[in-house]
Amino acid sequence: MEWSVHGAYPRRPRGQHAPAGAPRVGRFHRRPVRRHDEGVATRGREGNGDDGEARRATRRHSRRRRAPALVVIIVVGLAAVAAAFALASALEDERPHGPYLIGAWTFGDRGSLQRAVDAGAIDEVSVDWLQSRADGSVAAPKADADFIAEARKRDCRVIVTLTDYDEATHQFDPAIAAAILATAETRRRHVAAVADWCRDNDVDGVDVDWEALTAGQRKSYATFVEELARRLHRDGRLIAVDVYPKTREPGGWDGPRAQDWRRLGKAVDQFRIMTYNYSGSWSAPGPLSPPAWMDEVLDFAETQVKPRKIVMGVGFYGRDWRGAQTTDLVWADVERIRSADKPRAARGPSAELMLSYSRDGAEHIAFFPDAKAIDAKLLMMLERHPHIRGVYCWIMGQEDPAAWKVLRKRLH
Repeated sequence: MEWSVHGAYPRRPRGQHAPAGAPRVGRFHRRPVRRHDEGVATRGREGNGDDGEARRATRRHSRRRRAPALVVIIVVGLAAVAAAFALASALEDERPHGPYLIGAWTFGDRGSLQRAVDAGAIDEVSVDWLQSRADGSVAAPKADADFIAEARKRDCRVIVTLTDYDEATHQFDPAIAAAILATAETRRRHVAAVADWCRDNDVDGVDVDWEALTAGQRKSYATFVEELARRLHRDGRLIAVDVYPKTREPGGWDGPRAQDWRRLGKAVDQFRIMTYNYSGSWSAPGPLSPPAWMDEVLDFAETQVKPRKIVMGVGFYGRDWRGAQTTDLVWADVERIRSADKPRAARGPSAELMLSYSRDGAEHIAFFPDAKAIDAKLLMMLERHPHIRGVYCWIMGQEDPAAWKVLRKRLH
């Protein structure tokens, strides 16, 4: 089975990748208004007699015509100001609980949300529910209005994640992006569908996470994100984009090559880099996100995108190797291994927990980013990249519960 770049979750196989190396408010332009209507004399040149009277009558008529136009201009201007104010307010609320943003993706795990709230370590959640469709529509079969209300009650901003995932085939579907990116009209139709869903469900923004893109869609994908950003900003909402890690352009395979970091970074409010999944079935057993590699990715990111927009991904999941076969782990798996298999524990330069054990005659090596390992990643960020916005964690429910206290200590 293929696994998501976002980590262990059986229903979301995502494209694997090799290690890298192998708040902007839209500008509002006022339409220029002509000072004088055509055919109306300027002051001091009105003329005399019938001709002068005719000119004055024309001028009075012109003023009456201009009055409704001025009302329209004022109304449109007020609407633009209101949209700009709403977006500015949202951006000002980007870090409501501390100097750095702490966010997490979720399918709606209430227990994890409660632990994060209790620790004072969550500002924002991205609910991974919204799915693009090839016909331009959207679907959210697992949307949960009660969870949105609960998160808001706990002072969390709520973003919806938009994917190209197909529930029927349980994989990311390249046909979805191909259809939507085909023409300006297909892009416009999908932008409208996404914006309408956000309005109807009262979320604060959209996180775009299309993972079946090809290198040939690089330009059209950036155009789509730019168009969606303009619409969401007009509506007073935020936009984030999730990108594969890389240390140079264009990247080593289709996923990162499809993502133009400069263009995407200019368009969005949050530029979320999935700095995890470094080791897997394609490699020897190793850490999921070694800090030295994360540092290299962030170094490159800061040459392409304003640091204020950059968000470092933090994986909450681990991985177990049995020969060349791999299985992803959540914290509950780590506790079972410790209890049943009596593993030998160690830590390398990544600080991730390494467990070596035998089961059914086979040797296993597992790596997991527990709270101590996450602390090492955060310390790297604070020392080497103190000006980025913060972190986003994949995914709630898989974590070492102690990780929330570490996040609170370092970032809030």
